[in-house]
Amino acid sequence: MKNNKREEVINNMLKLRESLSEGLKENNQEIENIGYYKDFRFKGTQFGVNDAFVVKIKDDSVPQKEMEPREAEEKYIYEIYDKDNNLVATVDIEGNVSFAPEYFEGMDDAYLEALDLENAEFELPEELEKDDLVLTKGELDEIQNSRRIEDVSKKIGKEEISSYSEMKTDQKPLFDKITNKQEIDPNTRVTQTETLADMIPELKEKGIVKVGVVYSDHSKGQSGRFSFVGIDKDGNIQKIDSLQNIEGATTGQTVTSINSTDGSVVEQEQVAGMVRINERSKANGEEEYLSVKVGNYGILEVDYVRADLSKDKDERYLSAPIETQNMKPTTREVREFMDKSKNTDISEEIERANPEIDRDDDTQMQNIDDTAGNDEVTPDDIIVLEDGTKTTLRLEAAKDKVSPEEFTRRYNENAGKTPDEKIDNLHDEIEEEFGAPSRNR
Repeated sequence: MKNNKREEVINNMLKLRESLSEGLKENNQEIENIGYYKDFRFKGTQFGVNDAFVVKIKDDSVPQKEMEPREAEEKYIYEIYDKDNNLVATVDIEGNVSFAPEYFEGMDDAYLEALDLENAEFELPEELEKDDLVLTKGELDEIQNSRRIEDVSKKIGKEEISSYSEMKTDQKPLFDKITNKQEIDPNTRVTQTETLADMIPELKEKGIVKVGVVYSDHSKGQSGRFSFVGIDKDGNIQKIDSLQNIEGATTGQTVTSINSTDGSVVEQEQVAGMVRINERSKANGEEEYLSVKVGNYGILEVDYVRADLSKDKDERYLSAPIETQNMKPTTREVREFMDKSKNTDISEEIERANPEIDRDDDTQMQNIDDTAGNDEVTPDDIIVLEDGTKTTLRLEAAKDKVSPEEFTRRYNENAGKTPDEKIDNLHDEIEEEFGAPSRNR
């Protein structure tokens, strides 16, 4: 097989494996090998497929006790595809061939009858022809990893790279204005008391001076991978063993995110994926991650994530931005909010955030922190007073016959007091300025 043809065949194998991997994993199956056959024939028929790809699949979905001993040793099924990755037929464990009806749509009935598909038998050639090729799972892994390494190396501008930490994502970002990479200084302050290097001591141990984040889409499919790499002072690439991909568990996860550096926007969003920071986990379900999402113009944004895995999926993650070369540093208030030593339990903040986000699509950090006196509210937000009475700023403004916007502006500017104190002070202040509430204004 010529080199360019071999390259084309391998590319198609990798693309086919990528498209099948998710469904196979859910069915407790895995690919054993993929074979390419220039001219594949179904025994007992007049039907064959040029440029066929035969996927051999190890099937662990059938319980051992339901199978005869001989069959238990041969738990393989097969799927046959054409060069465009259209499914042609499947072969079950017992060797029965089932053709895909979609593949034969539009074909003449007389032609199909002449093919004699009902008598089809599946049998692989005993020997490969010169243009045939079979690659095992391990060989495909090696080729794919080599290509990813080459791709990541090109994007970060380094010639030599041996390994890196990566996460799979179903997102395929578009990069309109900048290259698809990001850099983080390990000494950047993530919380008020810890830098990234404090959270990941390995960075200091290996002399890593930059953490690179790269999006790799070598397959040009619907998914790709975000890679975390360490770069030391000599420009060498170092693997970051402390960052562990949790395959499939965090892709597209919903996170309550402080989506700005000053805490002015808090919303629920889906991140592309997360890697766990090893040795930051606790037995009670508390874990810490780094997440990646794609911001404006394809800019990669990295967040620090705190998690409480004992909570429901929509209530377990809280994140805030980390400073990068394209993202300005977070404010002290945001860093303190995410700091474990200052804010030990994140569940209350998430519980406060969810109803506000459900109502208004987003909220602000000061509305969900533990300081009631700094909350910013709108004229129609429900405020619960100390005696249990519910009110709104619109109702309170009507008592003083001022506009709700004016009353709300003054209320939000009056920081450091309880809602009762702020409302009482505003009534007194407005009466002093304009007279008794009964006066026409």
